Amino acid sequence: MTPHRRTARACTLGAGLAAITTLYVATVGHPWLALTAAYTTMLLTWCARQYRAAHRRILAEHEWARRRVVDPAIAPLSPCCLLAAHSSGAAHDDRCTDTFRRIVAHAWKDRP
Repeated sequence: MTPHRRTARACTLGAGLAAITTLYVATVGHPWLALTAAYTTMLLTWCARQYRAAHRRILAEHEWARRRVVDPAIAPLSPCCLLAAHSSGAAHDDRCTDTFRRIVAHAWKDRP
């Protein structure tokens, strides 16, 4: 279990509790408290979703590395790394699954 998965579970639990609080406060008749609790529910749900995606990416990278030992010609993941996904392919990090881009990124980082 990765730390991302534990955090996603904690956020999911918090979102569930916040949703229950939202329903209770809405029935009691406090609209501002209900709005605050609803916002908290949505924020924790979004956080849980992002942490689950990070967990799945780490598992995919580990599986890719395991398969690459058997077959060195295996294709990189799509996207090859999260930095490339967020920079439209302009930058790559050390965990890039495209071997050439990982070497170039590592050499660029060590440049004086």
